[in-house]
Amino acid sequence: MAKKLKAWIHVGMPGTGDVIEPALAHHHEALVELGVASLAHAPAESFRAAVEMTRAHKDWGLKRADVEGQWTRLVRRAQRTRSDLVFSQPLLAHAAPEQVALLVDGLAGYQVHVVVTTGIDDETATLGRWASAVRKPERLHVIETDGREPRDVWKTFGKLVGFGTASLRLDTVPNATGPVQSLPDALRELERLARRNASLEVRLEELDRKRRKLKRRLGQVA
Repeated sequence: MAKKLKAWIHVGMPGTGDVIEPALAHHHEALVELGVASLAHAPAESFRAAVEMTRAHKDWGLKRADVEGQWTRLVRRAQRTRSDLVFSQPLLAHAAPEQVALLVDGLAGYQVHVVVTTGIDDETATLGRWASAVRKPERLHVIETDGREPRDVWKTFGKLVGFGTASLRLDTVPNATGPVQSLPDALRELERLARRNASLEVRLEELDRKRRKLKRRLGQVA
């Protein structure tokens, strides 16, 4: 019998673990060579999927159509690699139980593992909500980040999922600078700005799509 593939969902509390999302997206091609497929190829993709799953599009000034079907598209694309899957997005820390269940439904056929990285906020409630996503307690993992450098957290995450990080450097990853743990207010502001930036990327993509559509119409008229 073929070994069942795994799907790793990283749910990070605000803090050093924030480096995982951009690192996975930036190194998505190299990760496939290591036997792991990152669902998102850019932070904007993971943001859009998390917004869809948490039904938070209005909170970010988006329309439902801007995010509709994003999670399914990412999963199907990654499935073509026939590898283990991995996904990371901090917004999932606030997902309600029914939203967690909906996300996991899209991973049917995979052995789901959830990895929670600690941060400046208490993770107890998040662990409780995401425990329902795994069938066995040993598939719910916690990585302590207090006092650790981003590269150490990234290395620990990679070891858990099953890939080495020696060639997947963080200094080449945009927005992978670790936040200062002693400044919780600054951390929250950085997280807010990062999420807002991802929201703007989604809007720009939509505007570009409309621009190309209008250009085609004008070409047909001419």
